[in-house]
Amino acid sequence: MSLFAEGAMNGLNGLNGLNGLNGLNGLNGLNGLNGLNGLVANSAFAGESPLLADALLSNRDGIVGTHLEDIGPVEPGVPDSVKNLVRLSASERAAIYQSLLGPSVDVTVKKGKGQPTAILWRRGVEKTGKERSFKFEKMVSLTAPKVEQFRIQLNQVSGYARIRPDRAAEILAQVGVPTPFYASVNFLNAARTPYTLEFLFAALSFSLPVIQRMKYALAIKRPIEFSPQIQPMIPTPTHGSLPSGHATEAFLMARLLWKILIDSKVPQYNDKAYWGDMLMRLAARIAINRTVAGVHFPVDSVAGAVLGLTLADHVSAMSGGKHWTSATFEGPRFEAGEDFDWHLLYSALNDFQKKESRTGRSIWATAKQIPVPEAHAKSEILGWLRWKAIGEWVDL
Repeated sequence: MSLFAEGAMNGLNGLNGLNGLNGLNGLNGLNGLNGLNGLVANSAFAGESPLLADALLSNRDGIVGTHLEDIGPVEPGVPDSVKNLVRLSASERAAIYQSLLGPSVDVTVKKGKGQPTAILWRRGVEKTGKERSFKFEKMVSLTAPKVEQFRIQLNQVSGYARIRPDRAAEILAQVGVPTPFYASVNFLNAARTPYTLEFLFAALSFSLPVIQRMKYALAIKRPIEFSPQIQPMIPTPTHGSLPSGHATEAFLMARLLWKILIDSKVPQYNDKAYWGDMLMRLAARIAINRTVAGVHFPVDSVAGAVLGLTLADHVSAMSGGKHWTSATFEGPRFEAGEDFDWHLLYSALNDFQKKESRTGRSIWATAKQIPVPEAHAKSEILGWLRWKAIGEWVDL
């Protein structure tokens, strides 16, 4: 499965990337970061081979000579220091990022007489005592819409099918990680912004198990299970429909990129919210394309956008940001006849999720920005990566 939950897992191999002299050019295709393992893939050090092993044996015999009596002093390594990160391969750094991001959240499920609710909890301040423990705070709450709402939304899915010929190339290109689409909006490039790409893929890799756990908890059926006339233009994934994985990851990626641009303090990015708006438009189009393809309902994208935007703020807070967001989505209150509109959820101008999202009198989503307490230790490692990424956008 790609980093986009509905694809094949090429994307998670992403940060094994830079494996060749093409390095992060891997992102220009849909192979993820299949390149950060070094610029040595085309050299003799690319991998193991019997011929190379034999050559190294004979080479040692030829140059070692007599035993070296006086070996110079060797300084010990610097333990648990970000100074070591630049000497690691991207895939090794990726494993370290996940060791920090993964334990930072947990998921529980509420099942009762009403609709099921999946709750994502954020690990907060460590409690003092003889044993190590943490306080968890509610970060995202997603309550499933009712079946009747999906039956009504099926009309929108059917209507969107009319533009499949126009969107077919986009839909197929976006099955995997849509880095080229973001690179068309911002100057993302393997040689120019490797740490930005590494930061984005760390966040995307972290989001995948979160998305799958939320989908599993809510168990929402796909459009193809409601009508034989939907006939999606791509294979329907086996996991649940809500939240949309593509929407979650598209908005996560868009907001993190926007945060990096804002923090760079470069005039063209800080003058107006135009760049942020453009990134959100792209994320929305990627999400809507999944409805066009026939594999998602519009409300799936709404829930996915709520989750993705909130996860972006969480990753930012983990890496040195000043706040995180607690958000809710009440599916039963969402007007079934409404389409997905990201403007109801988020404002790029000040980079915040709106306190209330409504259609008519019905409030179906809420968000609250919460300061990160001083007592909450931020990750020095993730902070290092974030500032490396920001530095790639600063004017020389």
